[in-house]
Order: sequence, then C-alpha cells, then structure tokens
Amino acid sequence: MIENAIQRKKIFEEVIKNGKYLFVDPILFAFLSKKTNDERNSSINLIGTLVKKKF
Repeated sequence: MIENAIQRKKIFEEVIKNGKYLFVDPILFAFLSKKTNDERNSSINLIGTLVKKKF
C-alpha cells in the first residue's frame, strides 16, 4: 500500500471540488495544496487521479 495515499473519501472529494486540474487523456489529475496548523507554516500537497471508466 502506498504510504501517503488519500484514504478518506471526504478528503478525496475536497481535492476534486477545490483543486486545480490537469487532463492527459485518459487520466484527470486534481491537485490541492493545504496549509498545516503546525509551527513551521508548512503545507501538504494532495493529488487525486481519475481514469475514464472504459479503461
């Protein structure tokens, strides 16, 4: 299993709704950068992928 995979449907839906998109036929990539609440002011980058049902 991939260590940093998006495992919650709620988080994946947030990436799809609020993210930026890149389409490379037949794959759609959605990107989202979220700020964390720790002292270092770092951010988390989330990537979601969608593939056409045919494939």
